[in-house]
Amino acid sequence: MAYPTAMWDVVGLWTGWVLMLTIYSYPLYKENPVYRFSEHMFIAIFLAINVVTNINNVMRIAVTPMLEGEILMIVPLIMGIMIYAMLIPEYRWVSRYPIALLVGAGFGLGIRGTIGPNIQDAIASTITAPTEGGALAWFNFLYIAVGLVCSLMYFLLTMEHTGALKAPTRIGRLFIMVGLGAYFGNTVLFRFTMLTGRAKFFLEVLKLIPM
Repeated sequence: MAYPTAMWDVVGLWTGWVLMLTIYSYPLYKENPVYRFSEHMFIAIFLAINVVTNINNVMRIAVTPMLEGEILMIVPLIMGIMIYAMLIPEYRWVSRYPIALLVGAGFGLGIRGTIGPNIQDAIASTITAPTEGGALAWFNFLYIAVGLVCSLMYFLLTMEHTGALKAPTRIGRLFIMVGLGAYFGNTVLFRFTMLTGRAKFFLEVLKLIPM
């Protein structure tokens, strides 16, 4: 992509570059006024976009259908208004009902979406022997099966891990340590990927590399 030539595109590019430097001034130096300015501006813009988006969603999903004859849409509108009662100390208890409904619905939908892929599918894939793939597929199958069983034994068996339980629970602990290490390594790589992207943007704005 060619370097932008329109005035506002160039202004936006350099504004993003300057704001990036002010944000990175915190980890590279210390907290300072320019970092706080950029942080507060980011939060303000984020909140403003969310407010506008949510208002549009309420108008599109609830208000417009209600005005077109779907009277039942008044129920979520009333529930949403009740949440704002938490701003009034005397009527804060009113907000507990819609919040409880939201938490309950979210918990129910979360369980529904978790049991299938995270429990049922995991159990099925663990106990189903591979039908193709050769030795590597069997190695992966045994590795996952042993790791799952031993890790569950380490977590679920609350008695002292001695005797026959000593070896499998120690193996489970090793599997857990390997899993946490891989998770931490993935997090570090993700941070470096973000840093690489910002470095690329830095060089592009200065025209040191093509966009």
